Amino acid sequence: MSSNTASTDTPTCPTLIGPSNFQIWKLQIMAKLHREKVLGVALLEEVRKWMEQNERAHGIIQDSISDALLLKTEIHTTAKDLFNAILSIHQACSLASAFYIFQQL
Repeated sequence: MSSNTASTDTPTCPTLIGPSNFQIWKLQIMAKLHREKVLGVALLEEVRKWMEQNERAHGIIQDSISDALLLKTEIHTTAKDLFNAILSIHQACSLASAFYIFQQL
């Protein structure tokens, strides 16, 4: 089971009071975040990586759909939302088409 809090076996960091202890706090909090494997989140590295990958995936999806579908799905700004919108449009059509074909058998 995962937890949202830090591991209990890692040292605690001093409380940031102000400029007087900022340098030591910064060093210790960065070390702790690194040990807990979340430093990239605090530094926005993982967010930047996600944004770059999202842009790339979104562009790939947009490049592979018709202009009409592109206009219909332009409100979807993330690759996940765009992909899900396309699935919901076409899976419903595919299901209806499959049902029609089944009835014709």
